[in-house]
Amino acid sequence: MKKIKNMTKGFYFDGENGKHNYFWDGKKMTGCTTILSILAKPALIQWAANMAVNYVKENSQTAKDAEVYIVLPTILEEARTAHRRKKEEAGQKGTDVHAEIEKLIKEAIEKTNGFIENWDGGNELDEKAKQIIHFIAWTQINKVKFLESEKRLYSEKLFIAGTCDFICEIRKKRYVGDIKTGGIYDRIPYFQTAAYRMMLQEMGEKDYFGSVIVNIKKDGKFDETKNIMWSFDYQTDLEGFLAALKIYRILKNY
Repeated sequence: MKKIKNMTKGFYFDGENGKHNYFWDGKKMTGCTTILSILAKPALIQWAANMAVNYVKENSQTAKDAEVYIVLPTILEEARTAHRRKKEEAGQKGTDVHAEIEKLIKEAIEKTNGFIENWDGGNELDEKAKQIIHFIAWTQINKVKFLESEKRLYSEKLFIAGTCDFICEIRKKRYVGDIKTGGIYDRIPYFQTAAYRMMLQEMGEKDYFGSVIVNIKKDGKFDETKNIMWSFDYQTDLEGFLAALKIYRILKNY
């Protein structure tokens, strides 16, 4: 009989064909990102409205016989989903950068004792290359030693799971790390890393000093004082995540 992968005993991650699912004894676990998506992001509401207005402006036609704008019904209809297309486009760019950084971290762990040394992909200084170069510069200046990349985590107790971008050591202290390529408007990324740290502890790893969020934006600009964000308040961040988990499960009748 053919073995069904997601019926594997214990913890199992299914990443085939673009999937991103976690299982325990064949039962699907809830991902951290899914849980935190339940929290509102007010800044995105105005952003979506701005995308619609910008789309109308860019696609309107100026009438020849009058100083007015003629907005076609099609343009208005397409403006409804302009924010979604923009988000998908930005998401793909972010995925590309994330994948390249993941590759660099894994190579560093395998070949150079966890330290990123060189990168041969930065000949053309587009926004993507700038993001990656900023990341590399930060790791080299601060002597960041990477210990693990894309680590699968789980809590059998809470029946949740997730994937930590990286675990690193800086000045002999260990951090849970996450990479963000979009704007950050609240503490939700800290909730996420606190959940990772909680799962690491349940899995037997307890020696962590804090969390670090590396925000490498798509515009290529970088300021370490703003784009590298630290949290040392694990308990408060974990409380935020657990509150979100409770709300999520109440809403989903879990």
